[in-house]
Amino acid sequence: MEDLNPALKCLIEMQAALQNGESVRAGLIRFVQSGDGEFARNVRRFLFDREQGRDWRPAVSAIRSPVRRALLELAACGLEGQTIQSHLTELKAEIQNSCEGEIRQHVDMLPLRMLFPLLLFLFPSYLLLLFGPLVTHFLREIAR
Repeated sequence: MEDLNPALKCLIEMQAALQNGESVRAGLIRFVQSGDGEFARNVRRFLFDREQGRDWRPAVSAIRSPVRRALLELAACGLEGQTIQSHLTELKAEIQNSCEGEIRQHVDMLPLRMLFPLLLFLFPSYLLLLFGPLVTHFLREIAR
């Protein structure tokens, strides 16, 4: 989660290409050249299959994320010459909402994830501070 969502990156590249008067393909190629993750490999395979005249749908349907599948299907429509600018804007809002949901879910899990290190490392030292003087006093009394 240290970087921008790859689907959102790809969508922004496609939108920038369309706004600059370039093709959807140019935006996809720019994304593939700048990205090195799993989604960039999926886009590269999608473009390769399309350019070779092969059926690209099985590769796209193998992608687990419905947002990423929708983005590649929308890219296919754009590569066929259909207008997709308004659809890209709608999909961008959906991707941003899903990213915010993932962030919210991650933040909600943080207290639970931090509980284990707290119990493992801090609680024993707290007990030592609390009962240490008591134990030393008890040992001194026994030694008398």
